[in-house]
Amino acid sequence: MMLGQPAWGAGDDVAPEGGQPHRVVLHLNSGDEKVQRGALNNIKNLYQEFSPETLRVELVVHGAGLPLLIKKGTLFAAELTELRHAYGVSYIACSNTMKTMKVTREDLIGEVGDTVPAMARLLERQEQGWVYIKP
Repeated sequence: MMLGQPAWGAGDDVAPEGGQPHRVVLHLNSGDEKVQRGALNNIKNLYQEFSPETLRVELVVHGAGLPLLIKKGTLFAAELTELRHAYGVSYIACSNTMKTMKVTREDLIGEVGDTVPAMARLLERQEQGWVYIKP
């Protein structure tokens, strides 16, 4: 290892063995602006280390975090759009939270993909081998 090189990744922007990209599911259930900002920064930081060809990120949002994905509630609409278009980040809104909060699909920002129960999605992704991160 060369001096000054980080031990992690060592600058290698490659997918793990097997050719499949790294897969990360982030779990967000906080309405705290700092926590939401932190989650988006985590995503940006991952893409600074890995390219969109070697990394897939999915942000699963439920509970108090759902306003992040609501057109009239989010402070981060432009940033969410940018992350989606630049890197292909997927946004998942919890259908159970939507029912409880009386939020419709039309209330969500256009970048939201699936609307499914968040706990089921997190379970499935982990069973599929995705890395789980809770900022």
